[in-house]
Amino acid sequence: MRAAADDALPPTASLTLTATVNGQNARLGDEFQGFSVESADFAHGFLTRERMAERLRTLGPHGVIRLGGYSMDLVWPAFGAWSDAPAPPQAIGGTVDQSDLNGLKQLLDDTGWKVTLGAPLKTVIDPSKIKNPARDPSPDVSLDQVVAEVAAAYETLGGDLLGVELGNEYDNVTTLTDAEMWETAKQYQAAIDRALPQARLKVIAPSANTAKTNTRLDGFVTAALADEATNPQQVLSELASHWYPWSHCGSSRVTIDQLMSPLTYTNTRSKLAGIMAVGDRLPGTIPMTLNESNSASCSGMPEVSNSYATSLWSLDYLLQAAQSGVDRLQFHTNTAAICGDFQPRDSADYPISYRYYGAFCAADQSALDANELSATPLYYGIWAFRQVPQGRFVDLDLADADLDKLRAYAVMGLNGTLTVVLINVQDPARAESAYDAVTLQLPSSYRTGQQVTLRSSAPEGFASLDAGRITLGDRTVTPAGTAAGTAQSTAVPVEHTSSTVTVAPGTAQIITFSH
Repeated sequence: MRAAADDALPPTASLTLTATVNGQNARLGDEFQGFSVESADFAHGFLTRERMAERLRTLGPHGVIRLGGYSMDLVWPAFGAWSDAPAPPQAIGGTVDQSDLNGLKQLLDDTGWKVTLGAPLKTVIDPSKIKNPARDPSPDVSLDQVVAEVAAAYETLGGDLLGVELGNEYDNVTTLTDAEMWETAKQYQAAIDRALPQARLKVIAPSANTAKTNTRLDGFVTAALADEATNPQQVLSELASHWYPWSHCGSSRVTIDQLMSPLTYTNTRSKLAGIMAVGDRLPGTIPMTLNESNSASCSGMPEVSNSYATSLWSLDYLLQAAQSGVDRLQFHTNTAAICGDFQPRDSADYPISYRYYGAFCAADQSALDANELSATPLYYGIWAFRQVPQGRFVDLDLADADLDKLRAYAVMGLNGTLTVVLINVQDPARAESAYDAVTLQLPSSYRTGQQVTLRSSAPEGFASLDAGRITLGDRTVTPAGTAAGTAQSTAVPVEHTSSTVTVAPGTAQIITFSH
């Protein structure tokens, strides 16, 4: 960490923000955050109460797990007529059976979380529509086999099963047109409805790739609206998108500076605005979700996606997405990996291997065997986000010119409290980084203010890979998944409708103003 000289004040940037109540702004609910987990993790029995419950409970009693990802087409569903059928060699993601559903049921009961189920796509559609049949060949799963798994899942999970996702990034692996994808969604939903008419389960689509534009999402909705015989609300439980602001696919690289840059923020803002504009075209209300997301696609960027910088980036991104009106954001993560143990793509262990952007990982094999998964920097950012209570977003007039110094959000709680989150996005390890002295012009008079700080004590600043140096209100997360330490907050001076808060480089302040 950069330390100021004893006889000199640290460099400081002064900013003034005015908070304005806008009754039309998005609401922050209690099920906004969640995780996207590979179907292979589910098939290997990793989603159990023993392994995951404490890690989810620490983030709160509500959330949604998405089962899917790259391995959605690489698992073998062993249900119904296929219960005793041997898995073909292409099922490198493993076999999903009733024991996996039973373990998942215990986890959901224990935490209050819910789930969406990913369904294979590639072997159900016309084989001529597969882009590259030789790459990642899939086990021959039929639509009837998919429906058998959905029926078992509904019988086991009941209302905790929110929907069935139709494939993963179909535009990357198939040549289906927008209209063909819509017809396929209708085909799946009709088959599920015939088998489970009482469940009223719907499908989740289109889950297209992570492009900066929303062309596929827009085309899918255009096809749905052109279908005069079917209301999209009869088919869709969510309109799902994916978003990774950066990539580590092929020769692509990303740096910490890029991740924390105003460009990442403004590109994400454009992506989110486009998603909401597409959603506004639909009649009624269909939730708009980012059901797979993180810092860099293709498992993240080493020494970036697993660095302390992602704590602040993820807190910023969660608040930005919620403020846009998106209904849910789910970070893709591993659930049973040793930190840094990344497997090559041609390995049978690849679908369940380490992801640099994962929320938790085990220090070594003995820790993994003991279900001790340490929190990563990403987890701390999500944990910080969960300190912001439900309510409606309040406008703050932060200029784009100041995005290289600060990110700022405000939420008016149901009881009239105002929670302001200020994130200093300057690297604390750099001498030129400045403290942000932020004067807040509040929408009404407040008597008290208390702040909780997200910080790292590591001298490497944003580049630190030591999550053990991160604290939230002086608390840490143990390898057992529980919060340790005594929660600490400090008073913030407030004079009726004005308060000035100083935010150190590389920290976030979560400030609650009360009447």
